[in-house]
Amino acid sequence: ATADIGPGTLGLAGVWASGVNAYYAESEWAVAAEYAIKATEKLTITPAFQYSGNVAAKGSSAAFAAAGAPIVGGAAGTTYYVVNDWSNDDAWTAGVTVDYQITQGLAAKVTANYTDTDNAPEEWTGFVRLQRSF
Repeated sequence: ATADIGPGTLGLAGVWASGVNAYYAESEWAVAAEYAIKATEKLTITPAFQYSGNVAAKGSSAAFAAAGAPIVGGAAGTTYYVVNDWSNDDAWTAGVTVDYQITQGLAAKVTANYTDTDNAPEEWTGFVRLQRSF
């Protein structure tokens, strides 16, 4: 759901899943919020936060093999999920996205996120994207 509040738009979302499935496989439940601030005609800054409860049990094919549950035909570099098995670990992610409309039909997007998951290393992710629309 979104609502225009002040100079921007507030967004709220929530999800619950009874098990890992094709639609959602990251955690048993999650809540998220964002506030997209329209700083100028061309610049939007969006801080966001997500809290995930009971994140999915997942790992590489090597990790599953080491735990005594090898994945037949597992591909290196692929993350696999344990179906219908949530962990007792929680996670939170905070980040910011900056959108800039360079010119008509050309925009730039930069994002940086920090994630802290129980019993896992902290993680920084992000990307830079130029997008052309016609």
